[in-house]
Amino acid sequence: MDIFIYIIKIFLALPFLILPIGCTQTLYKLIPEHCEVTNINRSLVDMKIGKCYKLSRTELYLNLSFYPRADVLNNDMEQVLITGYQFRSNEYRKGPIEFMMGVCSFFLSKDYDIPHMLSNSNLKCPLRKGVNYYVYKASPNATNMPPLIPEGRWKMQLDFLYLNRYTIFSVEWYGGVEYINIFG
Repeated sequence: MDIFIYIIKIFLALPFLILPIGCTQTLYKLIPEHCEVTNINRSLVDMKIGKCYKLSRTELYLNLSFYPRADVLNNDMEQVLITGYQFRSNEYRKGPIEFMMGVCSFFLSKDYDIPHMLSNSNLKCPLRKGVNYYVYKASPNATNMPPLIPEGRWKMQLDFLYLNRYTIFSVEWYGGVEYINIFG
């Protein structure tokens, strides 16, 4: 009888496990902890504001305001390196998430909740030297994230790189992935 119940639970969960990537992800939620803006290269950016605000247990926002000190005309001039670190054995260790994309493609991407996070910003390509760019109330949610990210505590690090080698600044976002118990 126990095996029969187990098989029914698998069949109930199977549609959630084979969702197409373009669908809304509802298996887990992100639990925000804190974030930091680090590694600011003052020769490449004049960072006016780079601060996170925790409004409540479930609300964490990032505010940025900066002036680039060099023009960014296309994807070849600035890239975003996104790396996931999973908390294991009392430290954050590099996990299964790491990829790089051009900053212009990053701004236009429909994935990873980027349209929602950049909805209160004036970021668009090309980025011009001396122009004030801002992002207010940036906060990721899990609905447009890839499915099946392992449960636990995570640090997502976004390194903004100039000419693929000089760090402009980094954003470190700490939080947890918590799966919703569909078997209750």
